Amino acid sequence: MRFQPVVPVAVLVILLVVLFIFLLIGALRNHGSVLHKIVTIIVSALLCASVVPIALRPMIKNKDVQYARPNLDVLFVLDTTMSMWAEDYQNDSRMNGAIETMEYIMDEMNGSSFALITFGNKSDIKLPITPDAQSIDDAIKAIRIPDRWLAGGTSLNSPFENMEYMLGHMGREEGHERIVFFLSDGEITVDEKLIDFNDMASMIDGGAVLGFGTKKGATITDGYGNKIYDYDTFSDAVTCLDMDSLSKLADSLEIDCIQMSDKKDVSEVIEKALVNAEEIMANRDDLDNYDDIYYMFVPGFMILLLAVFLLYKE
Repeated sequence: MRFQPVVPVAVLVILLVVLFIFLLIGALRNHGSVLHKIVTIIVSALLCASVVPIALRPMIKNKDVQYARPNLDVLFVLDTTMSMWAEDYQNDSRMNGAIETMEYIMDEMNGSSFALITFGNKSDIKLPITPDAQSIDDAIKAIRIPDRWLAGGTSLNSPFENMEYMLGHMGREEGHERIVFFLSDGEITVDEKLIDFNDMASMIDGGAVLGFGTKKGATITDGYGNKIYDYDTFSDAVTCLDMDSLSKLADSLEIDCIQMSDKKDVSEVIEKALVNAEEIMANRDDLDNYDDIYYMFVPGFMILLLAVFLLYKE
């Protein structure tokens, strides 16, 4: 139980003391019998006491909170290769831009379920589908730049199997739609062609491939504060946004492709997904909802008020 006083407690105490004194004086000045005066004083005291639970506005916790949520399963596929730490996204790193965008998507699609796949030279399912957006947020904020000596080449093909697996396990409940956001700079550093993602398109109901970075590119600083060196050009390595690779991927998946310059660039895709999604009522255990119970004390107050009125009238 908690209280949300209508007036500050100190003010309430002063007002009730003044009220009781006023009623006490009235009772003592009454020309009735001693018994009548005693009864009047007792009823007056009870009247003042009955004001307390009403004015303090007691509330009890109600865990049975229902809200309308979109019937969406959202899969994030996040590029975590070293190039994503190049700082050519709003004077910040591509990775921070991707994280900011994912947080924006989760806020706008609040109530949906989310899953996270990360990839570099290999792919990992960081979190399976969950309605707990905070878990996804914690996972992406824990991502760190790979060790330059351990990092392998970049392949957009590496998340294929995990994406296929996750999409096969998402949207199984009736009415659920599967939304994919693929976040990358599109740069491929291994000698391989982009595999065919077309068969996966039928498993996706919406989303977008989101490109981070610029075509001009930027250098990369490793976790030790040193620039990555390109021994072929004998200068600092420059990583560039490859929208051609990302566009091919988006065409295969039959979703939009967006070069990101601001998190809100994805707002139309979000709005389209929300408009097409069914809304379902669900319980929300992560919120504490409180119901007023002050009204339970109002009948007693009214009865005592009527009694005081009749006693003073005599």
